[in-house]
Amino acid sequence: MKLSLKYFYLLIILIILFTIGYAKLYYNKGSSSTALKEAFIASGATLANTEFYVWAKTGNNFEELSKMVDNLVKDMNVENNDLYSRRLITNDLVDKIEIIGTVGKGKRINISAQSNRSQQDAEKSYISVSLTSGPQEFGLEDIHDDLINVLNKYKIDSELNICITGYFDGKMDYEDLNKMSKKILKSAGAKKVNGIAEKNLISVSAFAPGIDNSIMVNGERVNMNIAIRYNSYENKTYIWLATPVITVEY
Repeated sequence: MKLSLKYFYLLIILIILFTIGYAKLYYNKGSSSTALKEAFIASGATLANTEFYVWAKTGNNFEELSKMVDNLVKDMNVENNDLYSRRLITNDLVDKIEIIGTVGKGKRINISAQSNRSQQDAEKSYISVSLTSGPQEFGLEDIHDDLINVLNKYKIDSELNICITGYFDGKMDYEDLNKMSKKILKSAGAKKVNGIAEKNLISVSAFAPGIDNSIMVNGERVNMNIAIRYNSYENKTYIWLATPVITVEY
């Protein structure tokens, strides 16, 4: 009997250790991407595109920024095709470099860096990367991890924003829009923080424990933003689902 009890406690300990290990793996391997993707799938919408946007403030001068951008182009395998462009902008206020191109399977990429020349902002420089994939690719976790790994290589401590855009054919009434937002929140285990509702628009800010990047809004943590809106020109109801907030125009 004592031997059986000993094995029982050992089994409990193993289960706890496995759970902790799995949780660490989940949160280290793009949990934000996974939670957002599953919430979008729960909506039943047709995928239009997905955008990853990272932004960081650095202490590098413009020469260092330019080298960093060119290295990012190589490491992210930006294709040298007709869509590729490299532009330099220099004036009395800023020095800026911008790369526009494609990465594998038609993903669009924009890498931009600038250094301010004004005396007040002399030590301020910025770098950003926008990566957009179309409806044919929905591998958020892989894109997320590849992007973060490249940025970590250059010690770029960036803010990450992910936005998924989808749509439904036709117009959804307010009751359906409301049900849709609740369904998304339930799938993500998210709690509504605030929101607005108009005739053809619902916008909700929420907090989901499965998403690790959050911001403070009026003293409350927010890491998920939902917007659902009808477009009469296309006769489609669009949905935007983002973490931590929607940065695109809707």
